[in-house]
Amino acid sequence: MLRTALLSLASVSSALHAPTFAQTFTYDVDPNATSILLTGDLALDFDGDLRGVFDAATNPTGTRTIAGLFGDPGTNARIPLGLDLGLVVNLGGTVAGGFTLDLDVEGETVEVSGLDLSIGAGVPSSLDLELTFLFDTFRTEGPASLFIGGIPLTIPLGAVEATEIVLVQSAPVAGSATATAVAGAYDVGALVPGVLSCEVDRGGVLGGGGAGAGGSGGGGGGTTPVGPIPLVLPIVGTLDLAACDAALASADDTSFDDMIPPPVPVEIDDLPFDLPTILPPGGTANLLLSVGLEGIALSLSLDATLAATATDGRVEPVCAGQPNSGGVGAPLTTTGSASVTAEDLTFVATDLPTDSFGYLLMSRTEDDVPGFGGSQGTLCIGEPCFRFSASVQNSGLLGEIAFAPDFGDLPMGQQFVAGEAWVFQYWYRDANPASTSNTSGAVRVTFCR
Repeated sequence: MLRTALLSLASVSSALHAPTFAQTFTYDVDPNATSILLTGDLALDFDGDLRGVFDAATNPTGTRTIAGLFGDPGTNARIPLGLDLGLVVNLGGTVAGGFTLDLDVEGETVEVSGLDLSIGAGVPSSLDLELTFLFDTFRTEGPASLFIGGIPLTIPLGAVEATEIVLVQSAPVAGSATATAVAGAYDVGALVPGVLSCEVDRGGVLGGGGAGAGGSGGGGGGTTPVGPIPLVLPIVGTLDLAACDAALASADDTSFDDMIPPPVPVEIDDLPFDLPTILPPGGTANLLLSVGLEGIALSLSLDATLAATATDGRVEPVCAGQPNSGGVGAPLTTTGSASVTAEDLTFVATDLPTDSFGYLLMSRTEDDVPGFGGSQGTLCIGEPCFRFSASVQNSGLLGEIAFAPDFGDLPMGQQFVAGEAWVFQYWYRDANPASTSNTSGAVRVTFCR
């Protein structure tokens, strides 16, 4: 048994204040129950000019551009124009990935960070492209044609496949967590800012040197990156803290319209562009297109269903043990599960002094009291504190103990309830160099059904 030289925890002031803590869970989404569908329109607004491919030395028979109705036919003028690359968006499918969620029950808040999702699970989605021009009136020679300005000219480009669709969180965000009538369940709401990007198969749609949003193209095949496209993913649903998988279910749909500046500079210089003649029809004017991206117009709808389970966070370290007579701090870890039904939780303290007596302490609250009551350790649990003084352990020759509490016979008639967190620490006899006591590190366990 612990000798009376070990100070009673009752001597520690009952006025100790326990700080509020957040419970951190690492989540993986369930691909079989999670889907994201993004639909709507996205328009890239370019400003620039057109000019013919004519060159007196290398291409004297090439198309020549002439400004206005009566411009000098001997020139190859740059014709100002605005260009919208419109994308009819239909991206989505099953989802893989995860995120981190910090739950502060007392503060009634959550913080979501590190969200990184792969959408579509390798199944291509589609983008329908069209170009809309608005240009000043101009004429061409080689072939001879007239293009009347001031009227938008729309040219369908067809559909392209979109792959490698990724949604990545762009900044941490705080939300709300409100307790429901069901023990351990919380209504959670957070608007997670993110950016979506993908790869599109050009397939020659954009010509020899095409460029997508956020990237410039190379030769006539291959892929072009599209994005980053900013959007907001709502996580609005119920977090079941009492479930051993800390299940989180979320379902929401939202729409947003916005005009945003380019996330990165995009410039296209001398892109070969073949424009069908209008007056007279039937010919092709061989032109060069030079434009810069001015902004991105979004009109999108996001339909998201998310189901996620926690892969980590049920047991978390609270503090480290102070060095003991062995020169190191004693860590406290667990084996088994935090399930109140399974009742297979075991606490393991290692790097203890050999042949040392001690027992486990527990509390619903945390604290930080170095040298409490003359001890060499730091007390990391608050009041009220409950002691397993009837289950004294001995570290033996290996300097370690393993203790599995009887869930049906806890100190002072306490009970572990699913969804409730308890903090545990091992208190043991030490000589460093005089007779004293010390403490292991502490862990917080959030129990589940």
